[in-house]
Amino acid sequence: MSWNSVATGEAVKKESSLELAKNEVKNRIEKLQSRHRANLCTLIYGEAKTGKSGVALDSRTKEEIENGTILMVLDFDNGSEPTWRTNWDSDATIEILNPIVRDEEGYPDLNKTIELAEAFVAIAKERVEEGQHVKFIFDGVDRWLRLCFLVMTEDKRSTQAKFLPILWGNRNKVYEDLMEKITDGLDCDRFFITHVKEVYEGVNNPTPTGKIPNLRSTTMDKMNEVIEISRKDIGKKSVYTARVQDSKRNPGMVNKEFNFLIIDNGKVTWKSIEELQEGTL
Repeated sequence: MSWNSVATGEAVKKESSLELAKNEVKNRIEKLQSRHRANLCTLIYGEAKTGKSGVALDSRTKEEIENGTILMVLDFDNGSEPTWRTNWDSDATIEILNPIVRDEEGYPDLNKTIELAEAFVAIAKERVEEGQHVKFIFDGVDRWLRLCFLVMTEDKRSTQAKFLPILWGNRNKVYEDLMEKITDGLDCDRFFITHVKEVYEGVNNPTPTGKIPNLRSTTMDKMNEVIEISRKDIGKKSVYTARVQDSKRNPGMVNKEFNFLIIDNGKVTWKSIEELQEGTL
């Protein structure tokens, strides 16, 4: 075979690859322009028992529910099932998976857990690509981050101690691999739920200075909307509030508050956040 024929073959292959890439670019542009709005990528965070899962589960409009929009919940925190059974009457269009697999001793098996979680995300991706309407919830980002610690040690009973920087890098990679399959790989509305963690100042005598979402900053950077959930108790009355902390699509919504749940002397009143359902936050 001559060098000229080899060069010609490479040129044809390169041109064919370029044409495929150009078609993919056109398809992506057309798909983006055909949307009626940008997809949500929303963080919902707050203390335990404040209604975070309930807000995410109530992210579909009445029309979306009637038209069969599927709500897929990757539930590391076991926070969605009780709300689903109580308030959504075990609606079959809400699919919940706790992917955590445990070994014979009762400790989490990280590899098998990852397999189930990635399979669940893959099903969501297939449905979206087939044209089905899907919304995706990741409930328990902080729990997932803690599980990723297992990649750093063979002792499943170990707590975080001193590890080489490369081991922390391994943990971060496992965490990011799953998160990116959702933040970057799913072309639909996505909601991420996490608890808060204390922020400390000082070295010798650290003192708490506040609370922030418990997740890696790389995840925070990808959120287009951030919602802080809180609860205020006054006597026998409890008011649950969602505050828009950040919004890339609608800066005018920042600091707006929604009292989505009021429990007054045993009477429960739920008010859906329409802006979240409609994607106008």
